[in-house]
Amino acid sequence: MIVQWGIKGLWLPDDASAERIIDSHVGIVCNWWSDTRSISQADKSKKLTPAALDMHVNHFSSRDPLTGRPFSEVTPFISIACGTISRDMAARTNEVHPALETALLYGTRFGKQNVGYLYWCWVIVGPRAAVEVEGVAEEVRDLNTYRAYSAFQNEGEVTAKVVIPVNHIQRCEKWVWDRAAKDFRRSWTHQNPAFTPPETLSNVRELI
Repeated sequence: MIVQWGIKGLWLPDDASAERIIDSHVGIVCNWWSDTRSISQADKSKKLTPAALDMHVNHFSSRDPLTGRPFSEVTPFISIACGTISRDMAARTNEVHPALETALLYGTRFGKQNVGYLYWCWVIVGPRAAVEVEGVAEEVRDLNTYRAYSAFQNEGEVTAKVVIPVNHIQRCEKWVWDRAAKDFRRSWTHQNPAFTPPETLSNVRELI
């Protein structure tokens, strides 16, 4: 298992809403949870499937075959940006796609909004696909594991499941458009006093 840092970009109506994700001690929940307000353990096993993950990654705006609603509204997955590298064969070079840039795109609705909120967090990822295991995120950016073609590979996505616990979130940052610099800049940071550093984890110890 690997501890993976990532950034979740969110567009939210105001600072209070952004702070509430941390201060409420709930964390970042998936759209399915936000939509239904209440989910059961039995429901999770029906939602966490390879087909649903493919819908989330490659057909986010398409209709969910089970509900007929846009899959984006009922997805049990949470995308975070972790960065990736693509290869330009013609130029004989590698191109870096930073997580911060991708998270800012999503947090500002691809630049349509002048304000975006970024959550710095960590998840646990495994070396193989394990969609049914809720506590392990899927490293869909890894071509060694997820080999099917995806048009969104360069987003460097890792997908958490159902919720990113609040103690996995280190901080929230507010980024605003700077007209003078013609770029986004960080304007404030809201630290999480309940954050648990990932260094707390270690390898599994067998039973005595």
